Amino acid sequence: MTSIPKWLADAEAAQARREEATYARKALDAVEHAHSVNRALADLGITPIVPASAPAGHAFVSPAFLVESDPEQELYSVHALWDDSAGKVRLGLGHYWNDDTGIYPGRLLTTVDDVVHARREGPATQSQRNHPSTWDLRKIADDAARYLPSDVTSHDTGEIVSLLSGLTAAVLCLADAVSGADNCP
Repeated sequence: MTSIPKWLADAEAAQARREEATYARKALDAVEHAHSVNRALADLGITPIVPASAPAGHAFVSPAFLVESDPEQELYSVHALWDDSAGKVRLGLGHYWNDDTGIYPGRLLTTVDDVVHARREGPATQSQRNHPSTWDLRKIADDAARYLPSDVTSHDTGEIVSLLSGLTAAVLCLADAVSGADNCP
């Protein structure tokens, strides 16, 4: 094994010190963000089930847990977390049908009513490029119907998946049309 030149060892040591300093700053920011979340909740009169926290020496914030989900009423669980881009508290929502699906971003927290509304409306909508529009669903359903195999008893996995995707798209397109969200040209 060759020895490392002194200049490289010095540069590596300097880089390690910079990385430690950056991590320490992030850990301090996490503590401040947890305090900011808890302070905002207190200002609104919200007492969390579990307050936001930043574990010592770690650079992440555990969100505050505000309200449990209610599967019978189809209400989402609500958490409060810090949104770096907005510089404000954002509500995070957990699905009511499964506690292990994660926390999804919801609306910004400005009043107690935001918690009430977020429980009902669910996570904030993602950009349109991540979700097919009704037109895309109709196209998928049309494509699946157009290429329907003549042998409907086929055991080809690809054909079965294609048919199921087409059927799913058709049902979703129909649901959008019935709900009045039909944006098909």
